[in-house]
Amino acid sequence: MEKTLNIIRTVIKWLVIIFFIYMVLAVFYQVLGRYIFNYKLGAAAETATFAQIWMILLASGIAMRKNMHVGVDILLRKLNFKSQKIVITATTIVIMIFLIMVLKGSVQLIVVGAQSTSPAISVPMWIPYLSVPLGIIYIMLELLILTFSKLKEKK
Repeated sequence: MEKTLNIIRTVIKWLVIIFFIYMVLAVFYQVLGRYIFNYKLGAAAETATFAQIWMILLASGIAMRKNMHVGVDILLRKLNFKSQKIVITATTIVIMIFLIMVLKGSVQLIVVGAQSTSPAISVPMWIPYLSVPLGIIYIMLELLILTFSKLKEKK
């Protein structure tokens, strides 16, 4: 299980890096084309946007793994150890319910996206929309792992 998890994390890390590099290069290419060569390339902007969407959703899972999301833990620190575990569990349940709702909506979005294409490069819209459920699933995975590791901690 640990080996599979490490493979998933490595693949996602490299995808985030690749999407970031592509996004920077596409925007740079678009700026060069527009201001130096007086040539607009709509495909660069569109593909950079798609890369940014994928990058953000996948990187959110990485942030979850490293516990880097913004959180208010002042109250949590004031509670005793047993109460902290109860609050962590309750918070995780609420977040998971929200993520499941987003996941359900994103599946419906993919169904709609299968019937349309992007304006500049005519890519089926289910491809960029697929980033939402995959990103949400990865966030959920990392959230569960983080929560269980916090719950296993000894006083």
